[in-house]
Amino acid sequence: MIRATKKDLARSRVLRDSLGALGYPGFVNLFTEMEAEFEHDPAVVLIAALSCENLDDRVVEALPWLILRYNDLDWEWIKREARQRQAQNRLGFIVSLALRVGASTYGNTEKLLKLSAIEEDLFEYRLDKEDTLCRNLPQGERQWIREARSTEARQWNLLTDLRAQDLSYNGDI
Repeated sequence: MIRATKKDLARSRVLRDSLGALGYPGFVNLFTEMEAEFEHDPAVVLIAALSCENLDDRVVEALPWLILRYNDLDWEWIKREARQRQAQNRLGFIVSLALRVGASTYGNTEKLLKLSAIEEDLFEYRLDKEDTLCRNLPQGERQWIREARSTEARQWNLLTDLRAQDLSYNGDI
């Protein structure tokens, strides 16, 4: 098992607090009043999370919620930053998850059509190299996940066992 470093834990904590400040139900009680004074840009939080090599799984699970919750994200900036950081596959997969979750719980057709177009655009820039979804994986786990991953994860060349049906935001979008 690969352990998280102090730096990984600190990044996860900062992102968890930012997601809480943005209203994510799983973390809303974890940030302090002092942190509430700072403006948290959801686009920056999204890119910061996707750029990390080893994050707490709960932070990664919150990212589709972030995309569904905030309608005014600057997608051109997000796509540009993701490409510069070679995180477009991670972003594409999170958008794909958001679409699946949104289709079953959200019902905002206009928002889902916009996300679908973003997913298609990202697919044009999909990288062929295999990556993980912000998690350091030991070799044995990599092989297991490679065989067990979802169609979406395989499409985005990601080693992750995260699936849309694993995410439940209970109408908190």
